[in-house]
Amino acid sequence: MIHAEPRDTPSIRFVNPVSPLSTITMPRVIQHMTFSRKAIFMPLNLAVCAAVVPPDWQVEIYDECAAGRHQPRRDVQIVGIGAMTTQAKRAYELADAYRKLGVTVILGGIHPSAMPTEALEHCDAVAVGDAETTLPVMLRDWQLGRLGQVYNWRDYPTAPIATPRKNLLQPRDYLVFNPIQTTRGCPHSCSFCTTPAIFGRKFRQREIADIVEEIRQAKELYRSWCFIFADDDFAGNQRWAMDLCAALEPLKIKWASQCDILVSNNDRLMAAMARSGCIGLILGLESPNQAALDEVRKTYARADRYLQQIHKIRSYGINVWGSFMFGFDTDDWRSCAATCRFAQRAKLCMSCYPILTPYPGTVIFEQFRRQGRLLSTDWDRYNGSSVVFEPARMTPGELRHAQQAAFDEFYSPRSALVRLGIWPLLWRSWIANLLSHRGLVYYYQKRGRPMPRFSDFRDRSGGAWRYLRDEPTG
Repeated sequence: MIHAEPRDTPSIRFVNPVSPLSTITMPRVIQHMTFSRKAIFMPLNLAVCAAVVPPDWQVEIYDECAAGRHQPRRDVQIVGIGAMTTQAKRAYELADAYRKLGVTVILGGIHPSAMPTEALEHCDAVAVGDAETTLPVMLRDWQLGRLGQVYNWRDYPTAPIATPRKNLLQPRDYLVFNPIQTTRGCPHSCSFCTTPAIFGRKFRQREIADIVEEIRQAKELYRSWCFIFADDDFAGNQRWAMDLCAALEPLKIKWASQCDILVSNNDRLMAAMARSGCIGLILGLESPNQAALDEVRKTYARADRYLQQIHKIRSYGINVWGSFMFGFDTDDWRSCAATCRFAQRAKLCMSCYPILTPYPGTVIFEQFRRQGRLLSTDWDRYNGSSVVFEPARMTPGELRHAQQAAFDEFYSPRSALVRLGIWPLLWRSWIANLLSHRGLVYYYQKRGRPMPRFSDFRDRSGGAWRYLRDEPTG
C-alpha cells in the first residue's frame, strides 16, 4: 500500500478484502507459480474508484490479497470496500469493525450491488453498479451531511469509464499490474452471469483516446509491453472494436482479452485484432454440449460450430483460451471428461473448468432457490471450486472430483505437448501450462494426496477418490 501525503482534507481508504479467487486456496501456491508475486491481478475496481474521488481528498488503497489482512483503524473518515460474492463475508467483517470505530462505510461491487439490503446491515451506504456514476454523488452527499443508503447507477446520467489510479499500488506485488478496461457490460443474457444481472445488457465503450493514453503511460512508467484487456466482451460492439484496433496498431504492443465466439464471423475484425497485437482470446465456451448451452440461455452459441470457429480464430495467429463450466443439469462425470478432451482436441492453449456457481442476482440463483437446490449461502464457498447447489446427475463430491481431474488431465505435460507442439514454439503458452502444472503438483503434494483422475470414477477404491468423494467444498 502507498499512502497519500497527509492533508487537512477529507480522507477515504479503499479496501480489497482477501479473496479465494485471487489466492486460489493458499497464497503459497500463487507465489510458487508466479515467482513470488503476492497476487495475480491488481484491484482494478478500487483503482477506478480512487480515480473518481475529488482531487482535494486524501486517498489510499489497501489490498488484503497482496498485503495481508487489514487491521481497521480510525485514521480516515470514509472506507470504501469492494466485494465479489466470495469476498462478501470478509467485507462485512471489515465494515462492521470500521463502523464500531465511527468511520463511515460504503460497500460496492458485484455482491453488494446484487444484495443491497443484506449489505446495508453492515454499512452506511451501498453503491449499486458503476463507481464512476455513483461514488462522486455519494461523497458530495456525505460532505453535505445527507448521505443516503442506496445509490443505483441507473438513477443518474452514466459517467464515462475512468482511467484507474495505479500509482496507489505496488507493481511488484502483482503478476498482472496493468489490466486495461476498454468496455463494460455484455450484450448477451446468459442465466449464470452476473454482468447482465447487475448492469443489464447495456454495453458501454471507453473513450479510445483514454485507452491509448493509459497504455502509453504504462509503457513509459512500468515498461509494460503486454496487456490484459479486462473486459467481459471486447468485441461486443464490433464496429467500435475495429476503431480501437486501428488506434492500438501504432503502439506495437501485445494484448489478450475475453470475447464471445461471434468474433470468428468477422474476418476483417480478426485481421485488425491480429495487426494491433492480439495474441490470445479467452472464450466463454461453457460446454461442447448444445443442451447445456440451451439450459443457461447461451442462445448465440452453437456447440457444433465450436471447432470450426476456434480454428478460424487461430488461423489469424490468435491463441484461444477456453472457459468451460461443470455442473449443468445435463452433466455427469463422462460429459465432464468429454469436455476436457474437447478442449484438448481443439488445441486450446489454456483452459479452465470452474464449477457452475449460482451467484446472487443471477437468473440461475433464483431458479435454484425456487427449486430448493441451494446447499449453502455461505458466500466464502461461492468461488468456482465449491459445490453450493445440488447437481442433477452427480453428487457434490463427484462434481468436485471431475473438476480436479479435468485440470490435472488438461495441464499434464503429455496434454501440453499434443496441444502446443514443438514448432512454432508457443513459448508464452508453454510457460503458462508448465506453471499451471507446477501449481497443481505443489498443491497436492503439500496435502499428501494423489492427483485426481477421471479413471477414479471407474475404480472408486483409489486414494484420490477416497480424499475427494466427500469433499464438496473444495
